[in-house]
Amino acid sequence: MSTLPGNPWKRSGILAKAGLKTGGNYLRHHVGNAIPLKSFHQNKVTLNRKNALSLIGELSQLRGAALKMAQGLSMDTGILPEEFAEVMNSAQYRVPPMNRSLVQIQFKKAMGVVPEKLFNNFEYDAFAAATIGQVHRAEDKKGRLLAVKIQYPNVRRSIDSDLALLKTLAGSFLRKFDISEHLEEMKLRLLEETDYCKEGQNIEEFHQRFSSEMLLFPEYIGEHSNSKILCMTRLDGIHLDEFLNQNPSQLKKDHYGQILWDFFHLHITQNNQTFHADVHPGNFLFQPDGKVGVIDFGCVKTFPENFLDGCLTLVQKFLSENMNGFKEELVKMEFLKNTQADGVTEQAILSLLTRFAELLGEVYRQPFFDFSDSSFRENLNSMLKQGMEIREIRGSRHFVFFNRIVFGLLSMLMKLGATIDTARGYQAVMGWKIGKAS
Repeated sequence: MSTLPGNPWKRSGILAKAGLKTGGNYLRHHVGNAIPLKSFHQNKVTLNRKNALSLIGELSQLRGAALKMAQGLSMDTGILPEEFAEVMNSAQYRVPPMNRSLVQIQFKKAMGVVPEKLFNNFEYDAFAAATIGQVHRAEDKKGRLLAVKIQYPNVRRSIDSDLALLKTLAGSFLRKFDISEHLEEMKLRLLEETDYCKEGQNIEEFHQRFSSEMLLFPEYIGEHSNSKILCMTRLDGIHLDEFLNQNPSQLKKDHYGQILWDFFHLHITQNNQTFHADVHPGNFLFQPDGKVGVIDFGCVKTFPENFLDGCLTLVQKFLSENMNGFKEELVKMEFLKNTQADGVTEQAILSLLTRFAELLGEVYRQPFFDFSDSSFRENLNSMLKQGMEIREIRGSRHFVFFNRIVFGLLSMLMKLGATIDTARGYQAVMGWKIGKAS
């Protein structure tokens, strides 16, 4: 990649082209299958994969907010065809990188010198490229093995135009519901992700809070970092897909799944409201010695105390079979207008949220839960499709990233097919007390 489209009209044009191309492919499919000639027929699976590859190709040109949308689509939700989810997953950590010339230009613009002046060794070929920047291997003058993330040009200034386009696209689906607050939440997180000084602070916080025998975090190297360049110690390991391609034993899958489960519930047991909110396979490295490395701390969310209290109280009420209390919490959190849930939409929302609570209850109430259970996956996917039919957004804007955490974790555990000891998670949720966060 030699450049990144920064002009809003050009970016909109690329997205429009992707949409028209995808729609045209589906039209040809339906017309072709109506013609009684085999040469005109195209398998739906092949078509889905072709369209997904086309779409991800266009989004990869844009990076930033547009590609973040693709990350969300890659989660195993059943909303998109399986072939789409598989291809979209490539957006997690396999994006065409900047070329050598552009890397040098961006680095010198940010740091005032070329990489060779700061490092004993710097590899111009990126070993990871994602939505906001790409990562290079390096070794500094102290002999430390580093990962150096260089931000793509124009990413920060493209956020407003990308989200404005998303608002237009979403408006046609979500009736006339105002999603401005939810888009503002996305904008705030994306702006934070483009500030590598902020991400450096996040790395230091998470390293201090969570480092353990089984959980590894990079160390922030502030002297070689600024808002556009992020330098940290390098973690080794493989991503989830590569791990699964090795046909690991069930014991290994359970082991890594347990680490992920415990990590996210440890967020709850700590006296802290700040969560790692970018939960997808590209941000976790599985090491051969059984450890898990956690990377990418650009998207970190600090939830308001009353919001976190409400979410966990909601789960507590359901697990305690207090349905009146459950409905009261739904009203407090602005999912329902009243506990009677009058009207078709209110009943649909109550049905949806009760169904989701039942699914979570199924996980937490069992001492061990098998995430390879196909019925759980089918029920979750069906529930999410049911939610899409409501076409109305309820609840706080903070659910944008709370949901990303919950569904991201469930998606990874289902993909692993891990059996989890849920006890620590259950204790974390049921042990939460109102006002505990600080």
